[in-house]
Amino acid sequence: DTPETSARNQRKEHYQIKHIRWYDENKHGIRKSPILTQNANGPCPLLALVNALVLSTPAGVDTALIETLRTREQVSLGLLLDAVFDELMSGRRGGAAQQLPDVGELYAFLVTLHTGMNVNPSFTKAPESANGALSIHPDLRHQPGGFEDTREMRLYSTFNIPLIHGWLPPSESRAYAAFERVARTYEDAQHIQFQEEELDNKLRAEGLNADEQRLYEDVHVIKEFLTRWPTQLTKYGLETIVNSLKPGQIGILFRNDHFSTLYKHPRSEELLTLVTDAGYSSHEEIVWESLVDVNGQGSELYSGDF
Repeated sequence: DTPETSARNQRKEHYQIKHIRWYDENKHGIRKSPILTQNANGPCPLLALVNALVLSTPAGVDTALIETLRTREQVSLGLLLDAVFDELMSGRRGGAAQQLPDVGELYAFLVTLHTGMNVNPSFTKAPESANGALSIHPDLRHQPGGFEDTREMRLYSTFNIPLIHGWLPPSESRAYAAFERVARTYEDAQHIQFQEEELDNKLRAEGLNADEQRLYEDVHVIKEFLTRWPTQLTKYGLETIVNSLKPGQIGILFRNDHFSTLYKHPRSEELLTLVTDAGYSSHEEIVWESLVDVNGQGSELYSGDF
């Protein structure tokens, strides 16, 4: 296929729509909202973003995005992208989109979101961008996991929805110190492990100097951390997310290489993720899944009013 044909075919892909009833703290009552359920690609960043945009839109405010979804049982990718783009350019999400030098670049980025997005989680305090702005949402009172400040992250941030992760070591731990010294991000941590074999060989042959010994120990601590928390969420990270989101706030959680729409219960302050699995699309009563531990063993399914 030519690029033009591929683009046309992509725009014809469809997402199923589920209409949920859920308790909105800001409305102090039940409201009905249309959400997307996942297709064969799994919970992609576009799906999480669209659902976060829908749920964070105040009750009674009609947007092109909500109107597009409300009147349908399924929506084509092309129609969905046009509605999301309209939402961005409306100014309701702030003026970041209008300030971009190339608005066409933003639309091209939206097209790629339905297949995934490259993110590089940071294990230490979120790095600052070149202009001194944090790459995470400014409303967060405490700081959960951030990401390397890349072009994709800057474009994603124009939607003004917190994108966070909880793959974090406690700040006083050996793991945090190791990450801060030699591998602040996930990509850094992958690269640093390539030095392990070389250090092993030198240790056996002639021994290591003080700097090499520290690096050798740091690599092992980092490997142990990554092995211990394979779901990309730690107990400390989960606590940090709970403390960072405001009651009733919507965010997007990166975990297990997937993106999920996140909600903080307005009363109990428990974390909940939006259930978008296609297998539950016909079950109106299943809306939320609790996020209470790192491996999902204690999770429970909830209706829209919990």
